[in-house]
Amino acid sequence: MSHGPSSEGSVAEPNLTPLLDVVLQLLMFFMMCVNFVTEQIHEDVKLPVSQAARPMDKGESDALFINLKPFRLRDYENRDAKDFAIIKAKFSDPDGRIREGDPCVLLVGNPIPQLLTETRIWLSDRFKDADTLAKGKPGDGKVKTVVIFRAHEESEYGHVYQVMNMCKAVGFRELRLRAITKAEVPS
Repeated sequence: MSHGPSSEGSVAEPNLTPLLDVVLQLLMFFMMCVNFVTEQIHEDVKLPVSQAARPMDKGESDALFINLKPFRLRDYENRDAKDFAIIKAKFSDPDGRIREGDPCVLLVGNPIPQLLTETRIWLSDRFKDADTLAKGKPGDGKVKTVVIFRAHEESEYGHVYQVMNMCKAVGFRELRLRAITKAEVPS
């Protein structure tokens, strides 16, 4: 019994279809993972350093990320003209002066920063949605959404506290504050 090439000289080639299927599935899996991780991050927010920071629990599947930083008009100058005009008008006082340093909230998927007053309305809507979903699922019917704050290192803690109180006022109970550990700080 011979396992070599046949007498005619033809060689059997391996079937690569299953291997390509596995590679494409792995590629799609990693692309999905990257999308979920990027929702947690906002490039404009530089986190403060903390010795007691620890990673998120893997069991926290329903998370709401709130990025808070002081407003600086120069951070938005590269936006398209329409968005830039909206941002400039939103963070101007009645005399037309830009309110640099006012707290602004950056939300994933929203290119325009929000004022704190707008954030309360947004939080209320998110809580109503989470409450409706919780009541439709088996269990105790309580909202299990974890609100994760990513405050820029230049943010005033009074503003962070104010947004945390807004979350509690609308009904969220699980609040977390993100920071960078000293080990993660580049030298």
